Amino acid sequence: MSIFSSDQRSLKSKIGDELKTLCVLTLYLGVFFSALSYLKFAILQKVDIPYVDFGLGLMRAIVCAKFMMISKTLYPIKTTPNKPLLWHIVNRSLLYVLIVIVLNVLEEILMAKIHGTQIINTIIGVEAGTINQFFALVILYWLAIIPYVAYSTVSQAIGGIKFYQLIFVNGNLHSEEKK
Repeated sequence: MSIFSSDQRSLKSKIGDELKTLCVLTLYLGVFFSALSYLKFAILQKVDIPYVDFGLGLMRAIVCAKFMMISKTLYPIKTTPNKPLLWHIVNRSLLYVLIVIVLNVLEEILMAKIHGTQIINTIIGVEAGTINQFFALVILYWLAIIPYVAYSTVSQAIGGIKFYQLIFVNGNLHSEEKK
């Protein structure tokens, strides 16, 4: 009986950690995508075109956070002592952005099938220049993912508690050793 309860607590703890990560990642990406929406609004306002899809940024943040968590589960960040952390950060961030893009495209294909629209129009759009917008968004996704991967990589390299204290408590990596 006690083994089952510790397993159950462990499962609840893992679920709680995953939900917390999803919320933090969604909040982080929500700010990023809201800023993109606001930029689009500002650009379109200049030429008197209304833009009201601010909620789309939050929806995109939830989807990307979910896909990033799937990416991290499939390909966890593993640091090795003979390579610099920057190598791990760039490598994983590129892999994660590729997975996020592929999963987003698959999601768009599924939505096109459900709504009965053409798949190619759903993925890249129908207006001229949309493919350029797609690649610009890929670059922006990558730039948004880098801090998350850097946080995860450095946290893993020096230890989660030490990293948390360094970033959020006192800024001194060796504070515990001096006591």
